[in-house]
Amino acid sequence: MKIKQTVNANFYSAYTGWNSLQFTDENGDEIEIQMTDDNYLSLAKTISQKANRIMKERAEEAAKLAGENEVE
Repeated sequence: MKIKQTVNANFYSAYTGWNSLQFTDENGDEIEIQMTDDNYLSLAKTISQKANRIMKERAEEAAKLAGENEVE
């Protein structure tokens, strides 16, 4: 049987050591995840894709707002 546990936390900080990724939430609670080198590479790819999408959306919104300001 597989047990699933979901933890909700508001991000405050993160730290990565040699083999673990540690998060601290706003209340000082900590979450530690054991990581291999391959896990870090997979996480880096996922975060990079997410960050690029967010930056693209923000650039499009900024360009839209700049275009609206030029019309006025």
